[in-house]
Amino acid sequence: MKTFLTLLFLLVGPLGAQAQYIEEIGTLETIYETRARSVLNTILRPTDYTLVVSVELDRDDKKLKEYQDEVEAQYLPGMPLMGEAPAMPKSANRLHEMKARTDIHVVLSRNVNPDVEKVIKDLLVSKLHLDMQSGDTVALKRIELPADPTVEKKPTELPELTWKMWALIVVVSLLALSGLMFWAWRRGQSKENPKDLKEIHEYAHGPEDKKDESGETKEVVAAGSEPNAGEMEVEMDLLSIKQHVISIATQYPQLSSKSISDFVLKGHSHEVTLFMEFLGWDTSKKIYTDIPAVAWARIGQAIKNKKADPTKSEMETAVRDVYKVILADYIQHQMENEDENPFMFVLKMKPEERNHLLEKESASNVAVLCLNAPPEVTSDIISSLGGEKKSRVLSELTRIEKLPQDVIKSVEASFKARIAEMKASPELRVEGASVLARVVRGMSPEEEMDILKLFEEENPEEFDRIRRVIMVFSDLKILGTELLSELFDSYDTDVIYAALYRSKADVQSAVLAALPQKKAMLVERDLQDGVVVPQKSITSRTRREVCIKAEEVLMSRSVRLSDLVDGNVVMGKTA
Repeated sequence: MKTFLTLLFLLVGPLGAQAQYIEEIGTLETIYETRARSVLNTILRPTDYTLVVSVELDRDDKKLKEYQDEVEAQYLPGMPLMGEAPAMPKSANRLHEMKARTDIHVVLSRNVNPDVEKVIKDLLVSKLHLDMQSGDTVALKRIELPADPTVEKKPTELPELTWKMWALIVVVSLLALSGLMFWAWRRGQSKENPKDLKEIHEYAHGPEDKKDESGETKEVVAAGSEPNAGEMEVEMDLLSIKQHVISIATQYPQLSSKSISDFVLKGHSHEVTLFMEFLGWDTSKKIYTDIPAVAWARIGQAIKNKKADPTKSEMETAVRDVYKVILADYIQHQMENEDENPFMFVLKMKPEERNHLLEKESASNVAVLCLNAPPEVTSDIISSLGGEKKSRVLSELTRIEKLPQDVIKSVEASFKARIAEMKASPELRVEGASVLARVVRGMSPEEEMDILKLFEEENPEEFDRIRRVIMVFSDLKILGTELLSELFDSYDTDVIYAALYRSKADVQSAVLAALPQKKAMLVERDLQDGVVVPQKSITSRTRREVCIKAEEVLMSRSVRLSDLVDGNVVMGKTA
């Protein structure tokens, strides 16, 4: 029995001592919290903050025993107390001696002025006699407390109108009324005399004024009727012809001059004269500078022989005839230019089909095609190639000095054979990673973040395919500090903290290295504390916005995401 009691004492003794320490820690924390609140209530409202005190005691059983003896001596049974009970017993001094560290956490409302934070910290350190060098800390945080009052904006009142404003309103009203009366008067005048005027200042004669040779009366249509609308359409058509002719003459002056000269030498100088009158003689001299003197002489002779002004129908017929000649030569010239390029059939293919064709071609054949392609098409071809093949094609381009005709024909034949092979056995090309990436981007930001995390943890191979098609947040570290600084420059510290919350350490380091020093310190401190848990919607939405911005920047710089992931391209400095 004695042995059993001894064992029971050994087991229960440490637990009792541990409980006693916890009780005394709570006593000391209550004392500090009472003092801190007495200080904060002088400058803040009780609803503007909340307070948490954490105290650590030295595990000294001797000092604890002394403290307990003093407490028992102070509160002996039957001993009367002099006056009221003290707010803090004298025995609490022993607890202060046993204190090892004090942590004060003050959570402020967002409505509190930021200038008060330093004052609060200084007052707490002074009132509680904290020693920062010994490990005591005072931490200030800001959140939206439930008791924060909602600020209702007062409706803005409209200013009272002065006598000047009333005078302006009266003047404007009178002007509007006079304008309305003038419009009504003009409208009545136009209804009274609609029969005398016609468009382009032509007079419309009455039935009794003019008769033809057979004695029949000519029917004259008043202005504004349906035939007049047809004349407007004709004029608009001639205006578009004029603009197109000037455009062709500006782009191909020699071709246009040659077309006019040939038409004049074939005996159509009268039509060309009417055509130049339609364009204007000054405009014709400026755009047709290469017409020979013989043609100009015939045009001058046609002007001398002209007896009467041409009618509208004659002018329209002459303009259309000359326009057909110029347009035919222009189209023929364009077709000849296309026939001069032997690889036009490849350049006219869709970009997807052309890329599929060039995947199986040698680097030398692709280089020959690039030499005969426009610069923008060459850029698309080079950017669509893989890293190794791209370097080989560029190397071939630098080595080419002469291009014999038999080499061009050989490459042309190779392309035609490859196209025939593709048509004989077509392949349906579907990139599963691209389809999956589009599906992921079609989800909500929260679902996208969850599905990418699931792929990264459980299916790394599929995640690796996806990250080559769309930018994922964990790959921001490969973008470099310059691009990261550009991406996060417009975000506040709270939004950046939400985006980096529970992200990988290397991503956090890369983003913090790209931020300004003060902003980086604030975000890093919040990440280390981890007290505030951001909303999942803010985290996911910010991550998606940053990734989409990164894709747009890479596209503008003609950088493929797959090359960046493989390490073939390095973006500036990396953290």
